[in-house]
Amino acid sequence: MRILYVITKFILFPGAYLRGFWEHLTCRILKLMVEPGGYLRPDEACGHVEHSLAKSQFAAYLISTGPGFMNFNMGLFFFLFGFVNIKTLGITFYDGAVLYIVYVIAMYIGISMLNCLFPLTEDILNFWEIAYGKSEDKSIIRKAADGVGKVLGFPFALITRAGAFLEKNCIIFILWVAFIVWQFIIA
Repeated sequence: MRILYVITKFILFPGAYLRGFWEHLTCRILKLMVEPGGYLRPDEACGHVEHSLAKSQFAAYLISTGPGFMNFNMGLFFFLFGFVNIKTLGITFYDGAVLYIVYVIAMYIGISMLNCLFPLTEDILNFWEIAYGKSEDKSIIRKAADGVGKVLGFPFALITRAGAFLEKNCIIFILWVAFIVWQFIIA
């Protein structure tokens, strides 16, 4: 499965590279140590940066969800820009070759970003352990703030944990391929 994961990341290199960039930027903001090595390499961290684990609940949450949120926003824009013009408005190659190619490229970039939303499994498990694991003795104010963070962050943490598993096993890529085939070949 790892080979298929790496192959899909190289096929979807714009989204994987941008995801790695957002992750690197988030690590710099949080002052987490980042190992050199690039964003696209042939291992299970393809499209990610190797970094030290976050120690606080907020930092672990941000490194798990922030880069994916940025990829989601940009990817949705690019995908809808291409998809609406090609599928909904029915623009074909014969309506304007250059414009059609731009729409196809926008869809590809959008799909590549939407395929690379989720963190490495270690990142989300680190957040899960910090937020929902055994808590330390803290002041009452700190416990209340952490409790609010746990409640507000739970839906996103759950989606991110499930998404990290699905992305690691290439299920998201397979679903996108099925969607494109359904929209442009079957329907």
